[in-house]
Amino acid sequence: MIRIVVQADVADQIRRSDGQIELVDQEGNRVGVVRRPPTSEEIEYAKSRIGSRGPKCSVDELIAKVESL
Repeated sequence: MIRIVVQADVADQIRRSDGQIELVDQEGNRVGVVRRPPTSEEIEYAKSRIGSRGPKCSVDELIAKVESL
């Protein structure tokens, strides 16, 4: 694994994000995507939905749907 150290202000932006973050170079070309770990509240909410009825999909399917929009 390669470790890249980001400046403190960039790290703060990542921590404050509500979801996926696209990383781009100075020309706007996509370098990668960062997905922050879920918060404990998000985990509890997801666990509470385990027994619920309705359509279900995997995280990968959900991400693909969102990225296709």
